[in-house]
Amino acid sequence: MSNSRIRIIKEPEERKQEIIEAALHLFSQKGYEHTTIQDIAKYLNISQGLCYRYFKSKTEIFTATAEFYAQQVLQQIRQPFPDNMKAIDKFNITIKRLFQYIIKHGEFEANSEVSALRADRLDSISRQIIEVIIPIIEQGNKEEVFNCRDVEMTTKIFIFGLVHTFHEEMPKQNIKEYIKSFLDYLKVNLILILNIKKPELLGKGWEKIL
Repeated sequence: MSNSRIRIIKEPEERKQEIIEAALHLFSQKGYEHTTIQDIAKYLNISQGLCYRYFKSKTEIFTATAEFYAQQVLQQIRQPFPDNMKAIDKFNITIKRLFQYIIKHGEFEANSEVSALRADRLDSISRQIIEVIIPIIEQGNKEEVFNCRDVEMTTKIFIFGLVHTFHEEMPKQNIKEYIKSFLDYLKVNLILILNIKKPELLGKGWEKIL
């Protein structure tokens, strides 16, 4: 019996998505610099030539993977909440979901992208996080847990600054320690920015992130 690779025919979009997801897994495990197209092909048990049929280079694979990653981040934080959940609990869960996904793909997050690509991706993610956060803060104001005067402006300034600062300062090693210190910084500043009346309620469940 021949030991040669058995070729499985798949639809082009299915195969392309398979390459993207494999790349995300390998970039997250090994980092961008230490992952080759040969690694991706081997992981999928396909030829390198098949990868090049869909992507001209590793950079192009990374761009597609970054877009897919952003979609997954947003899907993670857009999961519905139980009925009648308090705003502070929604807020805590949203932050927890976001950082849990980031930790899972730490090596991918720590990769040094082309600055223009990174800025564009982070701006897109920020805008959609803002869409999730604004209704939560508005609910918190009504419940008198938060006292935020200009919800939309405050959320935009904070989220855009938060997302870009977090990624610009992220190290390539000791990522969990970095996230822990960042969460401590985040908690202190959110208490002030949102004027949270019961600061002890903020951050519940965050210890399970790490």
